[in-house]
Amino acid sequence: MDIAIVGCGQIADAHIQEARKIPEVKVVAVCDLNIHMAKQTAIRFGIQKIYTNIDTMLEEVKPEVVHITTPPGSHLQIAKTVLKHGVHTYIEKPFTLNVAEAEELIDNANQVGKLVCVGHNYAFDSAFIRMKKLYEQGKLGNVVHMDAVMNYNLSGPFGSVFMGDPTHWIHKLPGGIPQNNISHPLSLILEFLKDEKPSVYARGFRWRRDRYGDIRDKFFDELRIIITGRKNTAYLLFSCHSRPVQLYTILHGTKCQAIFSLDARTMRIVEGASLPGPFAKVQWAYRDAKQAKQEYHRHIGNLVRARLHYFEGMNELFQRFYLAIEGKGEMPIPMSEALRTTEIIDEIIRQCNENGAKEY
Repeated sequence: MDIAIVGCGQIADAHIQEARKIPEVKVVAVCDLNIHMAKQTAIRFGIQKIYTNIDTMLEEVKPEVVHITTPPGSHLQIAKTVLKHGVHTYIEKPFTLNVAEAEELIDNANQVGKLVCVGHNYAFDSAFIRMKKLYEQGKLGNVVHMDAVMNYNLSGPFGSVFMGDPTHWIHKLPGGIPQNNISHPLSLILEFLKDEKPSVYARGFRWRRDRYGDIRDKFFDELRIIITGRKNTAYLLFSCHSRPVQLYTILHGTKCQAIFSLDARTMRIVEGASLPGPFAKVQWAYRDAKQAKQEYHRHIGNLVRARLHYFEGMNELFQRFYLAIEGKGEMPIPMSEALRTTEIIDEIIRQCNENGAKEY
């Protein structure tokens, strides 16, 4: 399977590296409006074909799949161009800027009979897949509630870049930095909250003080969101202040609780005690220690075998998408799910913007 990359920024490196781990997949071309960006990516990864024009690339290379790793504001137009050439498309999150764009993109894909996959790769992390399997086996019971927390560091490697540049594309998103990230925890929540149109209550906060006198002082650095379905609910916190920086979810089931940590790549089950009185405390602690030991040995084994990779969920999602293209499996993320997530993000942004922010 030949694939091409459009957009040669930081995340493109991960796409190339993970795609190359899959047998019989070849990255045949890169494309970027900035020829220097395209060249540096091609040189580092030994890719022969370099382009600045998408149409030219598609006509000459004829890839089976194009990965779009550009800023979200360009996703729709690039995807429409790719689909016009009859090529399957993988799009980095967020899917599009808004619902209207998502609907147009999906309509284009349906018209030409091609598949489009959104990059919700955290839902394909091995620890989260283990949690989903336990749920499917009925071991967690029915889902009562989901908690998801995503923390973000504005002084981190990417945060310092857009905070140092008021013209950065992040600041052009309707929802700023939260919009670029909350699709990840949402994708985990929505695995278990299946309502097509759940109710959403969202509030945005800006806890930091003005510093720049421009758009960098305006975006919300914390969102608190409640999502309510017919049978279960979810709470999502996106915070640039809570520490440590991590993403985790807690599933509250009718049989037990399951805790998934993306950063630790661990999954832990919490059950009630069966022993009486003070022995129950020992039993709880023993179970926690036993599972921690199991996860520790799992990681040591994967580390020794060189299998402990940061983007393993991305690799898994790629494989499932490519199999779906070949007719050997189902779409890992249906286009309808990309649309549902975008609808919820739109509503979150609308409510935050309309209700203002509590500022300190």
